[in-house]
Amino acid sequence: MIRHILKIIWNERRSNLWILLEYTLVFSVLWFCCDYCSAILRTYKSDPGIDIRDTYRIEMGYRIIKNTDEPEPEYDRFALTMTFLERVKRHPDVAYVALGRYAIPYSGSVATSGWMLNDEKGTLSDSAEVGFRERLVTPDFFRVFNIPIRSGRMFRWPDDGENKNVIISTIGPGVCGIGEERFPIDKIRTLSQCLPGGDENVITAIGTTEQIHDIYWGKPMSTIYYPLSREQTSLYRNEIAPGTDKDFPQRFRKEMSEQLKLGPYFLASVKPISDYKAKRAEEVNGELNGVYSVTIFLVINIMLGILGTFYFRTQSRRSEIGLRIALGSSKRKIRSLIFTETLLLLFLASIVATILCMSLRFADLIQSLGIPAIADRAAWGIGVEQDVINFAVTFVFVALISIVAVWYPARQAVK
Repeated sequence: MIRHILKIIWNERRSNLWILLEYTLVFSVLWFCCDYCSAILRTYKSDPGIDIRDTYRIEMGYRIIKNTDEPEPEYDRFALTMTFLERVKRHPDVAYVALGRYAIPYSGSVATSGWMLNDEKGTLSDSAEVGFRERLVTPDFFRVFNIPIRSGRMFRWPDDGENKNVIISTIGPGVCGIGEERFPIDKIRTLSQCLPGGDENVITAIGTTEQIHDIYWGKPMSTIYYPLSREQTSLYRNEIAPGTDKDFPQRFRKEMSEQLKLGPYFLASVKPISDYKAKRAEEVNGELNGVYSVTIFLVINIMLGILGTFYFRTQSRRSEIGLRIALGSSKRKIRSLIFTETLLLLFLASIVATILCMSLRFADLIQSLGIPAIADRAAWGIGVEQDVINFAVTFVFVALISIVAVWYPARQAVK
């Protein structure tokens, strides 16, 4: 029967060519919709590698002396910071407290830089610098957000801030990098970059952590954790994150406002880190609502297009169907013939569409259009299995639409 149907398809190749082209286009569009929505959902629900439960951001204000001719007194910022940390740690609800710059998850503060990776023998990245995200933190940052050290050691603060000892994070199982560049993280000893004037900046990797995803999509990057140096330590404009056992913002402000008046600094606000994540999630949902609306619009139009095409196609074959019945074919056999022919056309088109979809880089295309995209699928754990899911879901969906589109006109024509 299959051979007979293939002969029919070949004999009617001129009309079937347009059907195959339509199926290929429809299959490619639905493949993309399935792939895009699945990838966004997986990254949205993925484990970020950090624990923000019962964590808060303390913001310190800076009091400026006005209407006076006296110069502003000089303060030892590092000494005031150490006093601040000591007092906050004494609070009964605070487990750990950390300082940082560009460090608070989901806060939107990001710094990046490019580095050459070096092992014991020489350079690992021969062609170009590898992009890293930068976080400047104190050691308790890893305890506040429950980030374990997977190898090496924790830096000693503030001494390692002067010695340029850092910790780097993976972007996948045992590797770091960005995009398609992957380097074994445990082989990295130093990172270097050329500075203006020909000087070289070199830092030493003394430890590693697992990957952290506190973004929802895009191109995840490995992170360099710098220890804050003495000169960088300040209570104003530094990010402060205490890990606690309870919800405590109002109580903390009431109990600690007077104690945290240190020099020109004062306690300005205490906000849960979860608020930053919720705000970011709200922005993400706003961006995605438009994408989902366009996807639904495309799916509905595709369904109507397939229904119309096969309705008129089947209606135009009434004379052929009547001839087959006159020659002794049963109505059930004719309906089975039409259904099988439709599915064979879909299968042939799906092969072409699959090759096309797997060859094209949809991520680059949609990013150029300004649509949120998963730029680095490997870093998000999206592999070949997603292509299998895309094919299965798309094929079943289009097959169901096609069967519905053929069933009624086939039934009417057989009558």
